[in-house]
Amino acid sequence: MAKRDKLTQRQKRQVAHKQRQRIQQQTAPLAEHQLGQLSESLEGLVISRFGEQADIMNLCDQKVFRCYLRQNLGSIVSGDKVVFRLAENEQGIVEARHSRDSVFERPSAHQGLKAVVANINQVFIVAAPLPDFSAALLDRYLVAIEDANNQCDIPLKIIILLNKWDLQSEIIDQSIEEQLTIYRQLDYPIIKVSTKTGLGIDLLKQHAVHQQSILVGQSGVGKSSIINHLFPQQESLVNQVSQNSRLGQHTTTTSQLFLVKEMTTTENSVDGFIIDSPGIREFGLWHMDSHKVAAGFKEFLPFIGACKFRDCQHINEPGCAILQAVDTKQIALQRWQNYCKIVSSPAS
Repeated sequence: MAKRDKLTQRQKRQVAHKQRQRIQQQTAPLAEHQLGQLSESLEGLVISRFGEQADIMNLCDQKVFRCYLRQNLGSIVSGDKVVFRLAENEQGIVEARHSRDSVFERPSAHQGLKAVVANINQVFIVAAPLPDFSAALLDRYLVAIEDANNQCDIPLKIIILLNKWDLQSEIIDQSIEEQLTIYRQLDYPIIKVSTKTGLGIDLLKQHAVHQQSILVGQSGVGKSSIINHLFPQQESLVNQVSQNSRLGQHTTTTSQLFLVKEMTTTENSVDGFIIDSPGIREFGLWHMDSHKVAAGFKEFLPFIGACKFRDCQHINEPGCAILQAVDTKQIALQRWQNYCKIVSSPAS
């Protein structure tokens, strides 16, 4: 179970109130940072976070500045819209964070639910045949996003992005095409790409323009390679997958935002952004009980509530409507098996 947030709801409201006050103020004492005379308040977008500092893009001229973060701001992540001021040396300080339209979170063993990015409306779940394709990890991401969507007014768009589609022998050996049939039947969009051959890159761009997106996925699936291909002027490091373990090596250590218009040929014609997030090898869902996990499998929804027992766990109980749907092939056996794995071992 994730640790409880250290701040009570009342304290959170007090922090939010103070932030709104700072947004409305035109001056603030900043002697503790010894930045000297500061500019008027500026509107900014968080590009990346580094400890107690962050790279902030001025929304007026799109210049990026390294800024200190005021205490008691709460979580600051890529995609956040903030108010900041600049000193003459072009260092600055972030004074307040605007309310978020959305936030993508993942559970942390030491911090409870931890914000990864903010103000996105689309998630690319990146998978690949190397490291080995993992439908179980893909389903964990889908459950987490569907759970978030069940609690918000404007759901996040979900696109499954299959990278390294030039590795045909790996694709055949792992029967990936057969597994993808399950997700097509569930109406999850799938894009196949290869940064080596250029396959699917134009289609990916079409889905990225005018959107605020994040790339998520297992370490080594090639998120940074995709970023390098979309934004060749950037210099993201790329590591090779370990051939011994077939597990990815972590390359991106902090989320970083890239403006979508930078990958187009027409200047200032396209808005939106893509955020590259650190890769992971596991995606825990220990903060979710079995009922929330089941609701994250969208094909389960028509059968939830039709079981014989109200507290049915959908594993081996008699009269379970979901088990009956698996028997009649209305629910894919693989998806139900992954549900059971999440419920029995939510942390891995």
